Amino acid sequence: MKNILIIMVFISHFCFSQKKLQQKKYLHFDATSKKTYSIEVNGKIIAEPYYSKGVKKNGNITFYICKEMFYSDKKEIDTCKIEYLKNVKMSDLSTLKKDVNRTNPLYPYKVFPNLYLVEKISDSTIVKYKVKWEYYIE
Repeated sequence: MKNILIIMVFISHFCFSQKKLQQKKYLHFDATSKKTYSIEVNGKIIAEPYYSKGVKKNGNITFYICKEMFYSDKKEIDTCKIEYLKNVKMSDLSTLKKDVNRTNPLYPYKVFPNLYLVEKISDSTIVKYKVKWEYYIE
């Protein structure tokens, strides 16, 4: 009887001590936005687009939101109906940055391994990109 109790305590401890699965985080990406931010380059203040995207020859995509860089493998792209957003909570980049800076500023992808950028491509369709948030120095 004592052995059964010890086994049950061990199993319950093991089950509850498992790391909680990382929740998916979603960020809005708007390539059509005219929003900009200011940056100093060679002593001059210039305006840079807040959202930008570049596609490499191999099909992989690099996204920039403000001064943050996100990398997407071409294999991890999903097209969905816009209704998908009803079941999704969008995150705020500034809140995520605070978590990254507090937890692991050199490896933001380790803080948020399940991060998705959501881009609206038509009135009825969105594209979800699974991205890796990269440490980036300009």
